[in-house]
Amino acid sequence: MKTTLKATIKRGFSFRKFRRFFYIGLLGMLWLIAAPFMLKEIYHHSTEAETISEEVPEQELSEETQPQEELTEDLEEIQEETIPVLTFVESDVSYFDDALLIGDSRMVGIYNFGTISNADFFCTGGLSAADILSGTEIDGMTLTETLENNDYGKIYIMLGLNEIIFGLDEFKNNINQLYTQIREQVPDALIFLMANLHVSKQVGIDQPGISNEKLNTANSYIEEMADGITSFYLDVNPLFDNEEGYLSEEYSDDGIHVSAWDYERWTEWLCQQTITEESRPLVIFQQALSALKDGKDVTRKSWESGILLRISVPVEKKKSDAELMPYISLKTDGRLVPWLASQEDLLADDWMILD
Repeated sequence: MKTTLKATIKRGFSFRKFRRFFYIGLLGMLWLIAAPFMLKEIYHHSTEAETISEEVPEQELSEETQPQEELTEDLEEIQEETIPVLTFVESDVSYFDDALLIGDSRMVGIYNFGTISNADFFCTGGLSAADILSGTEIDGMTLTETLENNDYGKIYIMLGLNEIIFGLDEFKNNINQLYTQIREQVPDALIFLMANLHVSKQVGIDQPGISNEKLNTANSYIEEMADGITSFYLDVNPLFDNEEGYLSEEYSDDGIHVSAWDYERWTEWLCQQTITEESRPLVIFQQALSALKDGKDVTRKSWESGILLRISVPVEKKKSDAELMPYISLKTDGRLVPWLASQEDLLADDWMILD
């Protein structure tokens, strides 16, 4: 009985031991089967984590820089909107009472056949910027002497036809020197830079040195010289060009000059391209400040007439070691008082630069 009981117990114990080892073995087999898949999944997630960690700085940088990019675009739009909008107005011929017109044979045509008889002219056939810079005299005076002996409020310049044949670079250099010289002599004058009149198609073929291609290059440079505030570009070519962009035979006998009776039409057009106090371009404060530094007076369109700003230089009444610095003053009621800009003044876009 005891032997049987022991044997039964021994068999039960062996069965339990077998069952334990069986389960351990089964789990081991399952681990071996599942391990490759688990390792693959772990590797996959690890790779994704590394990729995400590498991308996060770029994403954060994008989020940080995007507002800055948008701000830059907004500032560029504001800057474009604050570029002076040029508006020409029509005036009667008295507008030219204080004008000097400088130019070659085309300007001679305006002098001889146009309706502007109240202006002064410094012109002759074949004239170039180089000639003027070298001291060419007209009516016994150089341009420098002419400017010194008169008080001009407006200067018109039309040169280039007789110069581009020798090279566009030389023309650019000469016309720029001439413009600088005139601006220094008459800093308060409005300067009108006139485009060179086109030539006919046949003239361009016969004389490639003065072709429209070269004239257009010269005119583009002249246009770049104009700031739209105190100097302005005038292009009369649309008035006399044909559909191909050449001087029309309808308006010209020689393909270089307009016919005598068309100069009257040209001067009527000039009367429609004038700048007055009412049409003067409006600028932002930065441009007004630059003009102040150049010695010009400025005002705002919203201010009452007679109120303006200018740079004042203090007068030393007592000897002092302190350096006296210029300052911006406000002129009102005949008095000059120190001026301090407000936020509205700094952000305003209705500033006007005065002569």
